[in-house]
Amino acid sequence: MAIKPKKKPAKKPGKKAVKKVVKKAVRKAPAKKAAVKKSVKKVTAKKAVKKTAKKTAKKVVKKVAKKSAPKKSLAKKSGARGSVSAKVPPHVLTRMEVEDLYYALADTLDHGDIDTWHTYFTKDCIYKLISKENYDLGLPLGTIFAEGRGGLLDRAAAVTRTTVYHDRALTHLISNTRILKETRAGIEATANYAVLETLPNQFTKILNSGRYLDKLTRERGVLKIKERIAVFDSALVPASIIYPV
Repeated sequence: MAIKPKKKPAKKPGKKAVKKVVKKAVRKAPAKKAAVKKSVKKVTAKKAVKKTAKKTAKKVVKKVAKKSAPKKSLAKKSGARGSVSAKVPPHVLTRMEVEDLYYALADTLDHGDIDTWHTYFTKDCIYKLISKENYDLGLPLGTIFAEGRGGLLDRAAAVTRTTVYHDRALTHLISNTRILKETRAGIEATANYAVLETLPNQFTKILNSGRYLDKLTRERGVLKIKERIAVFDSALVPASIIYPV
């Protein structure tokens, strides 16, 4: 059996050695503290930069999103006529409503659909086509006169079933629509008009021009013509005024 040598007991460091170690540690401590402080400062600075970068990025994204987002129309923003009227003056809304009525009636006549033109008038309506000369003198004689929807239907029947005439194309031009008066009873409005006529193999010509003098009212919330006096400018009238102007 081999005999293991005995380990020598470790020598305890002397006081001088301990003092040297302590002195070295004390010398190195400030440097370590400074290095730690520097690293802490760097970390905090990086965090601050990241935060500011995130904030600016969010602001830029919001601005770009606002600019690129499609603008909502007035009707979509409001959702109802009441809120629209808060931004648009009432007289403008009334004029727009009157213009819609005028344009719809003109489109019906331009397409030759005279059988339905009475639907734009009230049951007790009056329709008159008269020269400016007679109107200014207070003379009642007109080129066309119809009373009530029955009179309008008779006029339509005369045009489509009894009168012989060449096919023609009509174009109504309406401008300068103005609201003269608006009360609970109804609306008084005026507008300029011009009717162009085109016959086969002929140049387009002005058939009639003048102004509308209208009294309008609402039936079940729908705007209709109670009285229309179409005052044409010229004292001479072509013999071929078949359709109402």
